Amino acid sequence: MAKVCILQLGTLAMSESRIDYYLKLASGSGAGVVLLGEYVLNSFFTELIKMPRSMIKEQTEHKKLALSNLAKKYELTIIAPIILLKGKELCKVIAKFSPQSTKYQEQNIFINYPHWNEEALFAKSGKFETMTFSFDKIKFGVMFGYEAHFDLMWQDMMAKKVDCVLLPTACTLNSKERWNELLKMRAFTNNIYILRANRLGKAKFDEVSSEFYGNSILISPHGEIINSLDENEGMMVCEIDKKLLNEAKKIWKFRDNALKIQTNKD
Repeated sequence: MAKVCILQLGTLAMSESRIDYYLKLASGSGAGVVLLGEYVLNSFFTELIKMPRSMIKEQTEHKKLALSNLAKKYELTIIAPIILLKGKELCKVIAKFSPQSTKYQEQNIFINYPHWNEEALFAKSGKFETMTFSFDKIKFGVMFGYEAHFDLMWQDMMAKKVDCVLLPTACTLNSKERWNELLKMRAFTNNIYILRANRLGKAKFDEVSSEFYGNSILISPHGEIINSLDENEGMMVCEIDKKLLNEAKKIWKFRDNALKIQTNKD
């Protein structure tokens, strides 16, 4: 059984004291993997588009060094989105900080609404790839919150035999119930655990002020919310049970039937 810790935070200051405090607690709880929400290591999108590239780079480089050192200090694998600079381009990636190394995976599908257009801001690799890794006999997959809307992402997770999807998000604008229903459905129809870490804080879209509401959740392979956080800063330690995964697959057979369909199609 693997233990994962969700940290529900707003954008972190340059000081390392707050994240050090929570990672120490996570390590003490027995967790080996820690998940942060979107725009926790960097400023939120609406602030980012106004920031000089030099300031973004400074913010990123400081957080990269801090998280790399803290992963080693507490022997943790830390999953967190971060903004990288490649030349003059901004790249939105998932970072995996481990005691041994740091790896990055670029986002595949970007939100492109008039008030929140990441597609226009961030560079696109043009290559579809997802991050997976194993820990304590559990295979984890990672995707960004917006990507959870697309069947292609879940098909890729199933093809890679992922047991648990780690989902960093930045959900706001009265979307709590929609997100709960979406993720319960995805967990159930794929018989997979989903851990969603949502950010905290406030943002202004044009003239509309909004608040990131937290509600980080753990959803079982039966599509049930097992545990959740409220709208306050905090942490939640989650247990990923291989027996429950196998039980759900055996009862509902969604994965087996999907594989049969794909085999017949090929």
